[in-house]
Order: sequence, then structure tokens, then C-alpha cells
Amino acid sequence: MMIFGTAGKPLQCKDSSSLEAIECVKKLGLDAMELEFVHGCKMKPENALSVGKKAEELNIKLSAHASYYLNLISPKKEIVEKSFKELITTARVLTAAKGERLVFHAGFYLELSKENAYKEMKKILTKLIDNFKDEGLTAILSPELTGKPSQFGSLEELYSLSEEIGYENLKPTIDFAHYHARENGKIKEKEDYDKIFELVEKKVGRKGLQTLHCHMSSINFSEKGEKNHLTMDHDTPPFKPLVKSLKEFNCSGTIICESPNIEKDALYMKKTYENT
Repeated sequence: MMIFGTAGKPLQCKDSSSLEAIECVKKLGLDAMELEFVHGCKMKPENALSVGKKAEELNIKLSAHASYYLNLISPKKEIVEKSFKELITTARVLTAAKGERLVFHAGFYLELSKENAYKEMKKILTKLIDNFKDEGLTAILSPELTGKPSQFGSLEELYSLSEEIGYENLKPTIDFAHYHARENGKIKEKEDYDKIFELVEKKVGRKGLQTLHCHMSSINFSEKGEKNHLTMDHDTPPFKPLVKSLKEFNCSGTIICESPNIEKDALYMKKTYENT
């Protein structure tokens, strides 16, 4: 079974605290919220504890999105170090809040070949995971499928890393809109979603399909990939074929709505899923 939630605070309570936003998500009839730390994680540990307690009380599943300004394979050492530290800082907060998935954009290829970028990414992620374990952090690294061919993070790359490093340590986030944009509008029907889930199962087994963490919206794109997210009524990529594929593969997990109208479209997705 899939549950649905918002990327950050619902629009109708965007000026409220994180505690109030969790209550808002519950009142809307949704079941998850992704804490948005996209400009850097500044939440205090004591606040994270309160947020986690409230989410647990209301049965709202928490995840977090780390800063947009990360590049773990930058040629500049100081950027790699800053990215590394930011992910640890965010993991501390997410652990305190009893959330699991730490979603992040891993980086850009820049002058690296895809092969060398993969090797460097595997090395730095393994080091990060070791740091998490040494500190007792329970947040799980969840690199996001990225929306531009210039960014590290294809479906194949992420699940190959997960297969090699261990799915218990690295659980990718599948952003279907990003996949669609990265692959120049590839998703047209159910069979295109089927191929995604077939690859997941091949790489990490059924457990990968039973513990999905996904992002969904419509998307505007060009030959260079993602341009901007759109509301779900654009139906690009189409949503109903995704629902059919999720049910056929007996998938479970979370879908976070990243539409410009997050709560309306999250509720649309939940209703469509339940009525299909």
C-alpha cells in the first residue's frame, strides 16, 4: 500500500510551525510530510525531538530533503566537505525526529566521466554511511533520481549503488517527474513504469518495491532536462498508469507530492490510488 504526503508544509499552513504543519497534514487526510531543508538544515535538535513526537502521535511518516546546494563529487574539495557536513547535520535532525529517508541531490558530473563519477560517488557515500553508523544515526541516505542529464543520479546509477553498497544503507528516492524529464519524455504508458519497477526488483529485490520512497508531480522539460514542476492536471508524466503499475507490482511505500499545489494534488493522488 502507498501513502501520500507533501513536500514541506501544506500551502494553507505555510506560515505555521513544523508542529502545526504536521497537524495540518493529518487534518487534510494525508499520511506523510517531507521536511524541507533545501536552503540548509537549521532546525534545532530539541525542535526535531518535538516534531518527531508529534508525527509519531499522529502517525505521520517523516522524511527530509537536504540542501539543494550539494555536490559530493565536485572537483573543489571544500564543496565536497561542505556537502558531507550538511548531510550529517541533516541526518542528526532527521534521526532526532525519528524520520528515515534523507533525500538529496548527489551532485553533477562536471568534467568527470560517468564511470569515474560513479566510482567517486560510491567512495564518498560509503564514507558517509560509516560516519552515520559511528555516530548512531538512523537516518538512511536516499539519493534522488535527478531531472537533468548533467546531474549524477540516473535510475540505473542509483540502484546499482544501492545493490553494491547494500539496500539497508542506501535507499534511493524515485522521482517519476525527474525520470520523465531526464529521459526526454519517456513515460507514456503503464509499461514504462513497469520497466522502472523491474529494474528496482532486479537490483535490490522485492524489498525495494515494498519500501519505496517517491516524488511525483507533472513537469516542464527541454532537451536539457527538468525546467520546473507543474500541477498534476498537466498529467506529464501520466499518473493513472503509475497507479496501475504500483498495484500490479504490489508496491508499498510513500509518494511525496512536489506539485506547486501540494496538498490539493497529494489528495488527488491519494484518492485516485484508492479508487483504482
